[in-house]
Amino acid sequence: MRREHTQVFLLQLGTRQSIGPDDLRLLWATACESMDIHVSRRVQLGGTDGRRPCYGLWVRRTFNPVAAEERLRAMLDARGYLFTLTPIPV
Repeated sequence: MRREHTQVFLLQLGTRQSIGPDDLRLLWATACESMDIHVSRRVQLGGTDGRRPCYGLWVRRTFNPVAAEERLRAMLDARGYLFTLTPIPV
C-alpha cells in the first residue's frame, strides 16, 4: 500500500514576501534530505491587505522533523525571510 504525503509544517512568510514553488520545493527537499516531498500554497485572510499566502510542507517517508526544521529555518533566515513555521501534529 502506497503511503500518502502528510503535512508536517505550515509556513507563513512576512508581509509582502513570497517564494516560488520550485524554490520552496528545493529548500524543503534539502531540509528533509529527500525528494519525496510536496509543497502547497493557499491564501488565507489576514495581513495588511486582507490576503496572506501560507505554504504547506509535506513528506511521505519517515524523516527527522527536528533536524529538518532546524535546516529549513537556517536556510530561510539566510535568504532574509521573516517567517512563522508551525509544526502540524501528526
